[in-house]
Amino acid sequence: MRRLRLAGTLWMIGGILSALLALVTTDVPGIAALVAVGGVVGIVIGALLLRRPSAAVVQWSNIAGIGWLLAFGWLTVTSLDKPAGELLTGVVLAAFGVLGALTAYSGRAEVAPAT
Repeated sequence: MRRLRLAGTLWMIGGILSALLALVTTDVPGIAALVAVGGVVGIVIGALLLRRPSAAVVQWSNIAGIGWLLAFGWLTVTSLDKPAGELLTGVVLAAFGVLGALTAYSGRAEVAPAT
């Protein structure tokens, strides 16, 4: 359960950072929506991994990790010509979600198989 707790913590940190970023990016509606949804997804998956880890939650984490990588990878690529702070924000957010998904995947043996 140690890896799943770490994965849940990584997802929670990524979700909270993303949700906080949504509060300061209200001037760009598309990006604000992206980081707000990312915040909700990260917090929900993190909470599930911490409270009720199961094979299904690990699978959701994997799926969300792919979406997270696509969304925040896109955000990072579109920020290449912007100040370093915006670029770093995308990289950090992408890293937390992807690391959370990879950690959950590596800890999948700690839970019973999905029925």
